[in-house]
Amino acid sequence: MAQFESSESESGGLRDIRFRLGETPGRLWLPGSDEDEALPLVFIQHPGMSSKDDTIVAGPARAWATTHRWACLGLDAPGHGERAVPDPFAAMRDPEQAAAMASQFAGEVAAAVDALAERYPVDTGRLGYYGYSLGAMLGVPAVAGDGRFRAAVFAAAGTGPLSGPAEGLARLAGTAVRVIAKERDEVVSPDATMELYAGLPGEKDLVTLPGGHFAVGDDVVGAAEEWLVANL
Repeated sequence: MAQFESSESESGGLRDIRFRLGETPGRLWLPGSDEDEALPLVFIQHPGMSSKDDTIVAGPARAWATTHRWACLGLDAPGHGERAVPDPFAAMRDPEQAAAMASQFAGEVAAAVDALAERYPVDTGRLGYYGYSLGAMLGVPAVAGDGRFRAAVFAAAGTGPLSGPAEGLARLAGTAVRVIAKERDEVVSPDATMELYAGLPGEKDLVTLPGGHFAVGDDVVGAAEEWLVANL
């Protein structure tokens, strides 16, 4: 397994753990607990040009860790955050590079689950995932490939080079999935979103919220939270 390095601070009753697993930077928010209490582990994944440290991740992570006693984490996607590159979208414009990026991230998600379960009181039988845009599209093959996730929310996402074709969704049969669409999404087409939703083989739900692709409001976070509460 890749080398695990971490540093920890405390804020608002939460343990704030910054870690690096090999080349993968991550951040874990952990509610104080007895070592015997295994907590659900929920990924919160950022959109493009963002990072694990942005409010779009840190805000829900702190709130959910406090309210629901979930261990919440985010990873810097390839080309973002601590491993930012000048043009992170370059890989996404090339189908082969996009597929490689998705495969890399899927491996990083699985490795993070294993590494954190070895070191912290998390329950790998209660895994959740919420991603927006880039975080959602990378999350589709990551969650499908891992096979342990109980619930997932993919917001502002559809089929494409990062999320893969609809026929690749069969492995999500055991995951309860909510897809969140935006009414005026100027990045992801309605057809791509509906192809993603139609291809989901198990328990699923579709919510359409107002606004464009870049409007990540409390309604999006609330819809994700609602689904995870119901299915974790």
